[in-house]
Amino acid sequence: MRFPSIFSNLRLVLIMQVALPVLLVLAAILAIGLSMVGQFIEERMQRDLQQVARTIHLPVSQALEREDLDQLQNSMASVFGITEVYGAYLFDAKGKRLSSFGVVNPTKEQATDALEQIVQGEFAQYERIRGQNVYSFFMPLFDATGQPNGLLQVTRRRSDIDRELTELKYWAWGGFGLVSLIILGVITYSHQRAIETPLQKLVESMRRVSHGDRDHRAAERGPIEISQLAKGLNGMLDAIEQAEESEAQQRYAREQMAERLRQTETMAALGQLSAGVAHELGAPLTVVDGRASRLLRRLHNDNDIKELNEIRQQAARMTSIIQQLLSFGRSSRAEMRDLDVTSLLERAEALLADHGYQIRLIKNSSAIVRGDSLSLEQALVNLLRNACQACPDGPVELSWEQRDEQLIIHIDDAGPGINDEQQQQIFEPFVTTKAPGEGSGLGLAIVKRILREHQGEVMLTDSPLGGARFSLILPLVKHTDSGTIA
Repeated sequence: MRFPSIFSNLRLVLIMQVALPVLLVLAAILAIGLSMVGQFIEERMQRDLQQVARTIHLPVSQALEREDLDQLQNSMASVFGITEVYGAYLFDAKGKRLSSFGVVNPTKEQATDALEQIVQGEFAQYERIRGQNVYSFFMPLFDATGQPNGLLQVTRRRSDIDRELTELKYWAWGGFGLVSLIILGVITYSHQRAIETPLQKLVESMRRVSHGDRDHRAAERGPIEISQLAKGLNGMLDAIEQAEESEAQQRYAREQMAERLRQTETMAALGQLSAGVAHELGAPLTVVDGRASRLLRRLHNDNDIKELNEIRQQAARMTSIIQQLLSFGRSSRAEMRDLDVTSLLERAEALLADHGYQIRLIKNSSAIVRGDSLSLEQALVNLLRNACQACPDGPVELSWEQRDEQLIIHIDDAGPGINDEQQQQIFEPFVTTKAPGEGSGLGLAIVKRILREHQGEVMLTDSPLGGARFSLILPLVKHTDSGTIA
């Protein structure tokens, strides 16, 4: 059932659909009850009047037989003294009024009609006597031989009965109205406390969420239906938040994947370009270095010899850069095998020592990793050389530790460190912190490629020594294969 907009309020709907039908049912029950009670009261008042008439019937009948007018008047007067009696009348067998007490008297025609009906016995009826509506009870009077010799009529105003019934209705409907107001008040208060207040809080929670407070959650209080509604709202908000987080994670993962793909494509193209350039420059540089070497054997002028040595040094530097380009542009195709970490780090430390670099090797328990020995040595040498060049006076430390089935190799130095802006790009090709002409910017890019080929990673953090710390993270081998450990 659809209600007009005026009944869109839940409280009004509750009153119209719940309270009003209940009150209508109660009103119908009350109306039926009043009808039954009114009938009962009317019958009781009629019986009271009949009882009064029967009480004086015998004295009046005896006085009439003796023709004792005084006794007759006293008996009739005693009836009229009762407040419920409006009139008392005595007629003889011919309809002549013998005694009368009351405001109005019945007409002779009414008395004659009553005498005709009294033959069948006593009776009662509502009638109108000289403009007054009354209830009359008629009783026949008999003589000693049993012959009717008169008629006793006792009346009561119809308005007395109606007034009592009206008062009863007023009290009943007044009480019903009071009870109805109490019921409506209780319903209104209960609705306000149990339904409207929790719903207003729920609506306020929805408003806060719609205005941007996505972390707000509705209080799960009140009746079970509203509590379940609040719980459902909170569940929906949690699901939306989880979906947004999942979508954000997926979007971030897609962006990361696209970035890695872009970097991979860039690195592949750069590797191919570097390999091609290095191949094309390798042969001319070899020729330059060979010719300069032959000229050195023929020249004796110190200045010329110095210039040729500088030419050979620059050619050697260019050759080193070409070798780095070749190393950057190709992946290791060597067979992976189990390597002893202690031996690997000792060889890298020895290679740097041969070039005059001082490295402090801090040994730890032995561990096994799987990889290409030459590639990992190259990565370690690149990092150790950079650390020694950044901190010529030392110290430079080489150490390792095992954590969560991973081997972590630390290269620490006490140099000036690397600022935050440079840390974001330090592993990109051709990015270097060295002065122009002192580095190609490929060393750390090669280290990153080698670690990626070994399912590891390289990280840059601050060193406890005050400079930079490069950490190589490699997966540990728990059970060695049957191959040789290098």
